[in-house]
Amino acid sequence: MTPPSQHAPASWRTFLLLWGSQSVSLVGSYVAWFALNVYVAQVLYPGEDQKAPLALALGALAIASTLSAVLLAPVAGSVADRTDRKRVMLLAGVVSGLLTLGMAALMFGMTVPFWVLLAFVIVTQSLSHFHEAALESSYVMIVPEGQLTRANGMMQTTRQFSSLLAPTLATLLVGVPALLGWGGGLAPLAQGVPFALLVDGVSFLVAALILARLAIPSPPPAENHGSAAANLKADTRLGWTYLLRRPPLLQLLIVAAALNFATAAIPVYQTLLTTFTLEADRVARGLSFPATLAIIQTVTSAGMFLGGLAISTWGGLKQRRILGILLPALVSGAGLVLMGLSGNLYLTAVAFALTVFVMPITRSHSAGIWQSQVPRELQGRVFAVQRVVGRVTVPLGMAFVSALSTSLPPGPVIAGMGLLVVLICAVQLLNPTVQRVEDREYVEGLAAARGG
Repeated sequence: MTPPSQHAPASWRTFLLLWGSQSVSLVGSYVAWFALNVYVAQVLYPGEDQKAPLALALGALAIASTLSAVLLAPVAGSVADRTDRKRVMLLAGVVSGLLTLGMAALMFGMTVPFWVLLAFVIVTQSLSHFHEAALESSYVMIVPEGQLTRANGMMQTTRQFSSLLAPTLATLLVGVPALLGWGGGLAPLAQGVPFALLVDGVSFLVAALILARLAIPSPPPAENHGSAAANLKADTRLGWTYLLRRPPLLQLLIVAAALNFATAAIPVYQTLLTTFTLEADRVARGLSFPATLAIIQTVTSAGMFLGGLAISTWGGLKQRRILGILLPALVSGAGLVLMGLSGNLYLTAVAFALTVFVMPITRSHSAGIWQSQVPRELQGRVFAVQRVVGRVTVPLGMAFVSALSTSLPPGPVIAGMGLLVVLICAVQLLNPTVQRVEDREYVEGLAAARGG
């Protein structure tokens, strides 16, 4: 296997161009997703008697997005290691752009039925997973190793900025026909959502155009084992075997899974705590439920964005990056404990902000370690396992918290989740195996002792 450091000369300028173009596309995607939810809620199921089908429709869109990420991760990882990664990104971007423009055109001419929207989401989300697998596996090919943490932090910041900007930008785009005086009733809204999709479609094509002009090398493709099914089976087995034979990386994955499990339900925490734990405090302050929830959500979003901005500016630790994972994760766990035990609105909001502020720092250091430790020709397949484990814990965490909160006060449940994170991180800080996760000779020595 080729060490990650042995690749074509790294170019920070290439990454900046790639990051800038992908950021534009990401903003467009967040805008389109928000607009699609508006379309479902206000065009397809706007009536008071349609709340049940509306809930089912919105749930179906969310499940389709989440489930496709888990199911397609091994396939996308295999393709990323067996195909030119730049070509995969280009194909996914161009096809997504054309499909999105086609959906916009369809909406201009008719009311699109829900099953068509669902199929559109499944296909475009599937393409995005292939794009993501190829993109994440390309960082180490173009970014100097010392800048990997910064690069991942910049991508984290873009995601948070996009999530903050999308509702406002989508609302402006959806309102264009009304501003122009087109039609009446729901007509402007039905005609306005396609404007948001047009922005997304164009952003895909602009990103693809810039990507086409960038030099992004790929490692030699993996050897074929026969049929596509045989290749996928072998690639999935390789990804799991690689991790099982390298305990430091496997234990790092367990830390990430535990953190995802505990923090996945942050939106649920916001609603539960506002409804139950903070009710007395908000009433004493003369605040309504929506106003209280808005305060918490706004502070949380700001905390996440500032965390991404901080790691992007700082660039992260250059040595002992494991501390850039475990120490911020400890803070995140402590924040969960604080928000679970607090009955004060503003202290709870601060706890939310603290919890999410350190999350981009943790994720960026983690990504930097994985990208620098896993051989470049294996990253698609190994990262596929990482994505499966990381994303499966998200719905599990949400389901766990929701189920417990039906019979227990949500505050202690959330505090318990935070305590779980604190304990796991404290144990790993004392674990010499995890502390040497960046020692490649040590990690590969363990793998050799286990047969590969």
